[in-house]
Amino acid sequence: MATTTFDHNHPDTQVHIALFTILALCVDDLEVDSAALSEFVERLQTGKAQLHPVLELLADAVRRMPEFFHPYAATAILIGTAHHVNCTLFEKQTDSTPLHPVALPYVLYKRARNSLGEVYSSFVWDKFNFPDISAHIQVTPETMIYLDYASDILSFYKEEMAGERHNFVHDRAHVTGKDIKTVLSDILDEVVGAVERARNILQGGKERETWERFLAGYVAFHFLSPRYKLAQLTDTTAV
Repeated sequence: MATTTFDHNHPDTQVHIALFTILALCVDDLEVDSAALSEFVERLQTGKAQLHPVLELLADAVRRMPEFFHPYAATAILIGTAHHVNCTLFEKQTDSTPLHPVALPYVLYKRARNSLGEVYSSFVWDKFNFPDISAHIQVTPETMIYLDYASDILSFYKEEMAGERHNFVHDRAHVTGKDIKTVLSDILDEVVGAVERARNILQGGKERETWERFLAGYVAFHFLSPRYKLAQLTDTTAV
């Protein structure tokens, strides 16, 4: 993730992104018990030791974000991480709660909260290469859409093979009354729209070049990582 999606960043930044990603995946894959997750935010706020070593390392990684990112971005990373842990716990507790047929805004809200989209959108622009946040801050919403929805598309095969039905694609299909193929097409259209808007918004040559490298790197990460099983559908194993 760090060396494909964010390879334009300073090497120290890449290392820190890699560490954060490993720890966030442990949370996302429910490798941490619920009791420890439930106290993460409170203990982060008060400076108390976390109840699980993964969470202790995650808290330390979040506290170090100002070393690599603009103060605004570091704060967004802190908040986004808290949302991610909170929503992971919440979804585990409400897994069997049925979705109301008209609850599309809730499905979109939940996706934004549990995705780490703003965290990884902040990772695109480290403070060493981009000290002026005004040069790229306006593409944050588009970056979040791209990160979340491109991930939903590229993760879909893996999740289908695992029989997972509690994900954004299936939730969106349920509340819109559309079939899965149509929902995936709708999400893809939103990704394309976000990419084009960002290209129009970014004015600096360095920012535009970085954006294109980020787009390509994020897709490459999903195809190169065994986690997503996309090599089963392509010839990427031969690369």
